[in-house]
Amino acid sequence: MKKNKILFIINIVIIAAVLILNYFYQSNNFDFTLKCICSGGFAALGILNFLYMLKTKQDNIPFHLTLCLGIFFAMLGDIMIKFSFVAGAAVFAVGHIFFFVAYCFLQKIRKADIIIGGGIFLAGTLFLILCPLLEFDPTFFRIVCIVYALVISMMLGKAVGNFIRKKNIFTFLLAIASFLFFFSDLMLVFDWFIGLWSWTDHACMGTYYPSLCISAIAMLFYKKD
Repeated sequence: MKKNKILFIINIVIIAAVLILNYFYQSNNFDFTLKCICSGGFAALGILNFLYMLKTKQDNIPFHLTLCLGIFFAMLGDIMIKFSFVAGAAVFAVGHIFFFVAYCFLQKIRKADIIIGGGIFLAGTLFLILCPLLEFDPTFFRIVCIVYALVISMMLGKAVGNFIRKKNIFTFLLAIASFLFFFSDLMLVFDWFIGLWSWTDHACMGTYYPSLCISAIAMLFYKKD
């Protein structure tokens, strides 16, 4: 129990550091070095918590491993997207697939998960196709966004479905983290492909880092069914 409390305190300290650095990152014209430090922070948190779960032989290690991989690939995508939108989006998509698989280790995929995720994807696709404010240059970026929308929509749908079927702090944290990740990516689309509002990049990063931090600390709230 004492080790759990110490680990929880370490988690809170790292999360606080990431969120504070996120403020300075945005205040310093989105400095790339600070961005890498922030992303490294939540990745380290995910790895730390996974290693603890592994060392203490907790239940459902496949869940903790795939969740950790999702967090790690989010960090990689965060770095890659600076150099290539397509490469960054691809790495992020791999991360979302890991998140989705992790959620499936908690509960088998159900019809409701597909319906929820499909509804979110349909709304997102209609927005990407029909919104007159969106400008994709080159045009195939629209296809990249639609494919990406499918992956993240199914991830969010699965997280929400899990929470609906089993309501507790653990599934709630994962659902909130997934929603924040989805919202962050929506703000990224606003920023990159509409570009009319100065607040969208701040909204993107202001929800992105909390989403990954929540995903990482959620491991500590896992309980076997």
